[in-house]
Amino acid sequence: MPDDDADFHALMERVLAGSPEAAREFTERYRRLLLLAVRQRLNRNLRPKFDSLDFVQDVWAAFFAGLPRGRSFRSPAELITFLECLARNKVVEAVRQRLQGRKYNVNREQPLEALAQDGSAPQARQPTPSEVAMGREEWERLLQSQPPVYRRVLLLLHDGKTPAAVAQEVGVTERTVRRVTEKVAPWLMH
Repeated sequence: MPDDDADFHALMERVLAGSPEAAREFTERYRRLLLLAVRQRLNRNLRPKFDSLDFVQDVWAAFFAGLPRGRSFRSPAELITFLECLARNKVVEAVRQRLQGRKYNVNREQPLEALAQDGSAPQARQPTPSEVAMGREEWERLLQSQPPVYRRVLLLLHDGKTPAAVAQEVGVTERTVRRVTEKVAPWLMH
């Protein structure tokens, strides 16, 4: 055991001195213990949302960002207790945010399959490609069935021109533009 303590203290000195090799050896030596500590504390509902290794990385980041220079670890057990405490705090923070808070609470989530069964599934905000194609075909049929002046009025309105601009360009009154639209394609005016 004294050899282990000497090895531990030598490693900690090199880590605190900023040795990248020592940091690599240090993280490799205690990674499995940290991973186990995280997995034991991570709520079952959060496991699909978080990778345990991300918590381990957060612990290492916190440890190395604020290396406890004023604090010395007398033994590996004391260091392990410290690291496990850091891991527990990281997990507790995530649990608070994802299970107790309102904004990211995983308990409020519902699978899309369940929504589809009760009829409240979210509807698509955009038409499907086939709906777009059918709409274009219907628009073309509508235009083909109109006299040339009506067709011109409808095309200009469809392109985003105002009724006043359409009336001026076609050479009719704005009232005529509105009547054509109301009769043939009322949706163009909304």
